[in-house]
Amino acid sequence: MRFRHFLTCLSLLSMSACTTGCKEYDNSEGFARAQLPAYTETGANTLGCVLGAQKWTVLGSQQLKGPLGSSWQPNMLQVYRASAVPPLLTVRGAMTGVRNSIEFYDREISFTFLLSDTLGGLRLLGADTVRMPPGQRAESMEAIDLIPYRGYRSTARRPVRLLIRKLDRQERIVSGTFSGVLYSATDSLAVTDGRFDVRY
Repeated sequence: MRFRHFLTCLSLLSMSACTTGCKEYDNSEGFARAQLPAYTETGANTLGCVLGAQKWTVLGSQQLKGPLGSSWQPNMLQVYRASAVPPLLTVRGAMTGVRNSIEFYDREISFTFLLSDTLGGLRLLGADTVRMPPGQRAESMEAIDLIPYRGYRSTARRPVRLLIRKLDRQERIVSGTFSGVLYSATDSLAVTDGRFDVRY
């Protein structure tokens, strides 16, 4: 009796997953109207820039597939604080454009920087700009284009300039601006008008 009840619940669960996850998802109109978030210093949890020719901000949803079907999960701004001294902060987000459940644009950006206000707040995000102990990440920025898969990264010779304009340790808010160029093995990607305002 219990096993039959379990099978009934399992079949209903898979049916509900399909009815909610199998609908066509389309955010192409919102993608076409995407704007950069205003620059703020309030811990608004925003991130945006112009990436190549595209205004980029955390937007859209990504399709997650599992044993009970697939579903569209909204892209979220992610902030990670490493317990180094001084601490490292990583800010990451994705922008996905989807038309009739087919992704036509999917780029993720992330940057990692020291959470300190020395040097007037200026950070040079390049692979070798900060000497770190083995196993610890350096200050850097990268973008991943998932259609087609291609990675871009800041370099030590031409680092991305990130300026921390506010660091409030009591309220745990950090805000700033960034710009520069990211490089792949064969190509480059300009980053302009970058701004972020996050709580950590």
